[in-house]
Amino acid sequence: MRFMAADVANATGGALVGQNAHLSGVSFDSRTITPGQLFVPIVAERDGHEFIEMALKSGAGAYLTQRDPVGRSAIVVEDTLAALLKLGAWARGRLEATVGGRVIGVTGSVGKTSTKDFIAAALSSELVVSASERSFNNDQGLPVTLLNAADNAQVLVLEMGMRGLGEIARLCVVGHPQIGVITEVGDAHSERVGGICWFGGSN
Repeated sequence: MRFMAADVANATGGALVGQNAHLSGVSFDSRTITPGQLFVPIVAERDGHEFIEMALKSGAGAYLTQRDPVGRSAIVVEDTLAALLKLGAWARGRLEATVGGRVIGVTGSVGKTSTKDFIAAALSSELVVSASERSFNNDQGLPVTLLNAADNAQVLVLEMGMRGLGEIARLCVVGHPQIGVITEVGDAHSERVGGICWFGGSN
């Protein structure tokens, strides 16, 4: 998807520092960034802000930051992950004109990635399909999938993972799927939500 640094600032409520750069897609990994992408430093076990200069050397067109800018085109935000989710929702809205109701969310305890790949392969014979790369299925990966979608995408196939209560709901707010595919409900990650609960029967 092609957009401007000013679009990023408007979508995230951030402040643009530097030129209003032309951008194409997003990455949160400075090792794989391609020229013209927006770099999003995530604060986790490592602070992604440490890799902004590396991303710029690799051709990043601009970057989000919750620290002081280090040059070039920066969009200053309070929280880079929260800003990425807002930006993903903005991208989903922009794609509405081409995808319409053809947005498929795939989740489940097992088989999410292979099911997503099968659906994308089947639909791509007739339509322009954008799908989650690898197993990009969390708060970082799903918005990146939306922002890296083709501008003329006719179908989106979004993988959605669950690592805690409320994550699927949060991803649905961003991706807004109209079709849901659940592969299986099993024990995976159930310890994070208090186990599997069964309703509607006494046995």
